[in-house]
Amino acid sequence: MRLSLKNGLTRRGFIAASATATVSLALTGCQPEAKLGTTGEQEVEGIYAFCDAELDPSTKGQWLPVNCQANCGGMCENKVFVVDGRVVRQKTDDVTEDSSANPQMRACPRGHAHRQDTFGIDRLKYPMKRKHWEPHTGGDKSLRGRDEWVRITWDEAFAIIADEVAYIAENFHNNPVLYAGVNSSFGPLAACINGVTGGISTGSTMSFGSCCFSGSVMGLPFLGIGQGNDRTDFVNADTIVLYGCNPAWASPGSYTYYFNDAKQNGTEFVFVGPEYNATAAHFNARWIRVRPGTDTAFLLAVAYEMFKLDEAARGSVIDWDFLDKYTVGIDGNSMPADAKVDENFYDYLMGAYDNTPKTAEWASAIAGTPVEDIRWYAQLMGKDNIVSILRSNAAFRTNDSDDLLPLYMTVGFMGGHVGKPGHATDCAYHNTIGHPEIPIFKVGSSNANGLSFPNPVTAVVNDDEQWNAVLDGKFTSTGNITFGMLLPAESVACDIHLVVLDNAGTINTHLNTARGIEAMRKVDFVVATARALTTQAQYADVVLPVVGEWETNGIRAGVVGNQSFLNREIFVLGRKVCEPMFETKTPQEIGYGLAKAMGLPADEMYPLSEDQQFFNRLAGTTMVHPETGEDVTMFTITVDDIAALNAEGEPQEGFMPLAELMEKGIYKVPRTPGDVYTYLGYQDYLADPEANPRNTPSGKFEIYCQTKADALNAAGRTKDFTWKPYPSYKPPVNGYESTFANFETGEKGEYPYQIFNPHYLRRAHTQYDNVPWLRYAWSNPVFISAEDAEGKGVKSGDWVRVWNRAGQVLRPVTVTQRLMPGVIALPHGPWVDMDDETGIDRAGTDNMLTEPVSSGCGTAGYNTNVVNFEKWTEALPVDYELPARVPMLEGE
Repeated sequence: MRLSLKNGLTRRGFIAASATATVSLALTGCQPEAKLGTTGEQEVEGIYAFCDAELDPSTKGQWLPVNCQANCGGMCENKVFVVDGRVVRQKTDDVTEDSSANPQMRACPRGHAHRQDTFGIDRLKYPMKRKHWEPHTGGDKSLRGRDEWVRITWDEAFAIIADEVAYIAENFHNNPVLYAGVNSSFGPLAACINGVTGGISTGSTMSFGSCCFSGSVMGLPFLGIGQGNDRTDFVNADTIVLYGCNPAWASPGSYTYYFNDAKQNGTEFVFVGPEYNATAAHFNARWIRVRPGTDTAFLLAVAYEMFKLDEAARGSVIDWDFLDKYTVGIDGNSMPADAKVDENFYDYLMGAYDNTPKTAEWASAIAGTPVEDIRWYAQLMGKDNIVSILRSNAAFRTNDSDDLLPLYMTVGFMGGHVGKPGHATDCAYHNTIGHPEIPIFKVGSSNANGLSFPNPVTAVVNDDEQWNAVLDGKFTSTGNITFGMLLPAESVACDIHLVVLDNAGTINTHLNTARGIEAMRKVDFVVATARALTTQAQYADVVLPVVGEWETNGIRAGVVGNQSFLNREIFVLGRKVCEPMFETKTPQEIGYGLAKAMGLPADEMYPLSEDQQFFNRLAGTTMVHPETGEDVTMFTITVDDIAALNAEGEPQEGFMPLAELMEKGIYKVPRTPGDVYTYLGYQDYLADPEANPRNTPSGKFEIYCQTKADALNAAGRTKDFTWKPYPSYKPPVNGYESTFANFETGEKGEYPYQIFNPHYLRRAHTQYDNVPWLRYAWSNPVFISAEDAEGKGVKSGDWVRVWNRAGQVLRPVTVTQRLMPGVIALPHGPWVDMDDETGIDRAGTDNMLTEPVSSGCGTAGYNTNVVNFEKWTEALPVDYELPARVPMLEGE
């Protein structure tokens, strides 16, 4: 889809010009222009801009802390300088000097480019509807994604949605509504629709992969995010293993800083994965090559070789005391009471049940890891080595990886690498890097407590069947895997006429984008919320424009449910920079307006203002006192503070003045080893396992886990394999073996290459893909190994077509020596740019190539797919030269 850009401004021109001074956005109080230092005007394609200027000290303005809500885990500090209601400059954390005890939370390029997200020329201004949409029928549905748009009022938008919901509820009774994407089930649209008819919710393992299920059942915390050691402990490790981690790209704020301290202290690094990524290169890590989806085979061989090494002197490699005291099921002498199978992990490794010992040679043929590297890694895992083993979720976002997390933990347990200085077996995902699940800050409740309508539809469609449910009218419900639920299979019929895309990048981020577009063009009505013309908005009938982070107050700290996904040492607050632009609304305003239109009690559903809710959260926030270790009220709040926040409440005494945080935007807890915040993983359980049992039938970590096997088999997603209670190997669907027509003879098949989807600096998932500065800086190529590129006559800068059964994309090539041969890397998150005539996506959307397979717990297998590629001779414009997606609104 090529949308023309108003005023003839190209992306190249917009990038070249500073976003603080170039484009007139017609935003009252928000024009990005100011008096800047005398670095001189520059003319770029007819646009005048001040570029890279220093701020004139005499300029009268105010620095405001702002939120960066990118889903990357960065938790970074951003501030903007506002002059007469206009943002003229941006900076990052400077409230303290930079130190290991109190590092600056510096923003990454995404955060620094946020101005172009908030004030971009492609911001949606008004509610709009598709020109050729018709009530109750959808009109010409084939035009979704390429139709023209008509500006409508909010009252018209709410009336259309209310009428469609009422019509569908009255005329269709077989599950006619789909909340597409996990977030859509919790947004304001669903809150209202549930009061009339309800809808099918969507479950997905998303970022966490198979950890959604396999972690908690074996005794780990929710979603498999365990209890690693505090980040002050990194320096105590002789070796840090980064298993699939790439924080330099995925969470490029301050987290790599923590590892730097360890590196400077002499800690060695090891990286495990199919590519030698930026983080591995930064730490000069030893590379252990493992093909995508083959990690289970690799770690089975590591465990086998550890047992073999230990045979020479029992206890020389394996920490049997740890295994005996804290785990069950390592061998036949430590079986749990609920065991139903007379088998165990050790005997399986030795080949007792399949006549196949899981040797280094066996695994090497599958994983591509040299035999000597497998044996070296087994030695490294020995109990006398001080090792911290930290993983991302990349290897778990693969088909049939249901045994991988139990196995990853088992290898760590075998070496006793848990809960001791320098010893850890956990994750370094998102912002859990060096931050155990024990929070320092707990944000207060908003106390909104409005009337809510429970969803009367209990069925949940999993990611892999979501679009099939729309197109085929049936799916298998096994509960919501997003929250670790895996129930016995239940067949559900449906007749979906309405798709809700509320705060969700579903078409982009869920499996099989091409099938998703087909599904959008089948139903009668699609409604979406968006800030720009995202893929979801592009294929909707009615689009509701929402505010951005800088148009509201916000908090980033504390606990989400029972799990902290946030940097435990910092509390970040964002101030409102300007009023909502154009006619955008907050989610609460959308919910309130729609409730009114639907005849629901809007005042009861939303009893408190958003200002009041913000105040309530601040007033109720507690923190662990740095000296006493006790929970205390965090903020001292005065009468003037309450008035300034446009709220009602009582003054209170706390640890620090709220006014200080409102000014600085960030509070960071200074750290020293051994302080009250110091934590070693599972320290309470290890100190007294009987008083602090794990949440398993045995009360211990379960290497043999009957609960896991029973649930996986009852879910019925795996048709050709019976899951064992202990970790075992299953060739994954669309894994390495699938690249062969005949694996035994080595004959390659139709799709001889594996593909995986790394996070990329240009985006956080799909966020910021429209930002010109970032599109200019990172071209979003497909990465191909030098050996594979040579075989196809491809060099860096050439374009290639990459395809499989699910879809096809076009991308420029970067040839690299850092990829294993046979493996292709296509970055995650581009917004769809479909050529409807050819079916080719020109943006390189990764989920165009992810097949909707169903196995195990229902993992979204983003990193387990097979493809082919060929050189493409047609010249295409690079991304930053493409016009911005600015809808031309009829009636504007």
